[in-house]
Amino acid sequence: MNKFASALSTALGRCIATKTVSEQGEPVGFMYREAPVFENDSGWRFFSGEESDEYTDNPDNFTVYSVGDITRSNPAVSEFINQPEGSAWELNDNGGFQAVADWQPKD
Repeated sequence: MNKFASALSTALGRCIATKTVSEQGEPVGFMYREAPVFENDSGWRFFSGEESDEYTDNPDNFTVYSVGDITRSNPAVSEFINQPEGSAWELNDNGGFQAVADWQPKD
């Protein structure tokens, strides 16, 4: 990661990630940004993309995590962290991220 991306990820602070990403080390396969909900929240939410609805319905399967730690273990994410709220990205068949235009977060 370049110095600018590293500094930006540190400045953004915290995010919410599934434990499959933050604790089990699965790569990020889906991510979105929403309005921050707590102090130092970047608004970023990270998933492996393989979690079931049942898994994501359980708040115990999520953790507050450092955006810097996410970008260190998933360097491709760093180019998207300056995207605005409402952005969503998923891995495509070629292993790169593509925008998800028709996605909305659950209430």
